[in-house]
Amino acid sequence: MNTFIRIAIIMLLACSLAVAGSAYKVETAEVTPDGDIQAGVPVTVSAVVDFPTTSGTSFPTEDTFALFSELDNPRWQWAVEIGGHENPKPEGNGKFFKISGFELEYPKESSVKLRVTLDGTVPQINTTQNITVIRFQQLDSSSKVRDENGGYTITKKIVNPADVARNLDKARSSLGQLRTAIDQRTAQGANTSEAERRYAEADRLLKSAETGNISTQSSSIEKANGLIDEATKSLDQASTQAEIDRAAAQIRNVDEMLTFFKANKELANDPRVAAITVKREGADQLLTSARDSQQNGNVNQARIRANESATKALDAYNDSVDLKSQFAGGSNTSANASANANSGGGGFLPYIIVIAVIAVIAIGVVVFQRRGRWDELG
Repeated sequence: MNTFIRIAIIMLLACSLAVAGSAYKVETAEVTPDGDIQAGVPVTVSAVVDFPTTSGTSFPTEDTFALFSELDNPRWQWAVEIGGHENPKPEGNGKFFKISGFELEYPKESSVKLRVTLDGTVPQINTTQNITVIRFQQLDSSSKVRDENGGYTITKKIVNPADVARNLDKARSSLGQLRTAIDQRTAQGANTSEAERRYAEADRLLKSAETGNISTQSSSIEKANGLIDEATKSLDQASTQAEIDRAAAQIRNVDEMLTFFKANKELANDPRVAAITVKREGADQLLTSARDSQQNGNVNQARIRANESATKALDAYNDSVDLKSQFAGGSNTSANASANANSGGGGFLPYIIVIAVIAVIAIGVVVFQRRGRWDELG
């Protein structure tokens, strides 16, 4: 039994060492041209694959190193480098190209690298899509893939010129909608400076996408769309903040009115002031909820709560204005009544003076006439 266990352990170790010794690493893989490409364009891939070994050999002789490409007319040029000395091998053709483990198996003391150059042409396509430019895989003796992730793959986006033209028109339309949204939010008092900056950059990119090669055009359109999305999110944030600021300002207006009411003894305990206070507290709670939603990134919910807060605060403020007007009207009525009473008493004074003057004149005339008679009687 012990002998069997020892044999099993030795076999497991041997397997693990074989797998460890067979690992490969793609050191470099450069694709020319860079960026997105279109049908009919020649493509070149230059790659270097290292086969590091810690034990055993560089590659299991019974395994296969498989290469694949979706390029048209692929031509494979390859060489095995041993200890810095390059050993060119016969080139191959076809989408599938396999290298026998015999070509890559060397003692662990050796430095083994595979140098590969792939030349091919981008195939014709009807719609923009990704294709596999090159793929590396290690296959066992039954052609099963040993790689945990299915191998090392390089893909490229193949762009249909007609799709580029459609995407450019679509991006221009989105940019126009963004312009309208920015203007609307600006009119509502939102801070749109960040959205304006992204709009300007997206506009520049779309203008540059009208010319140039497919790769440049496609890249510019993609970047512009990203900026438009960022600007739209920025507008949502700015609009939400504007609503929150508006609600806060309305609550401050109500607070000023409540301060006025509480400073007047006649209104301090008025039930109407208590009702206004309840509405004010409700608006404040909604404002707190709006700020919490904004903090959590839920701008739509934050904007709704802020709008509800502003509406409730405005209702409380309107009630405050009505109450203050009624209070001021009552005070003015008392003051006017007093003023009218004083004004009415003073209105008889001119008549009294006139009557007094007439009376004095009449008395004078009578005295004068009697004095005249006295003079005649001598």
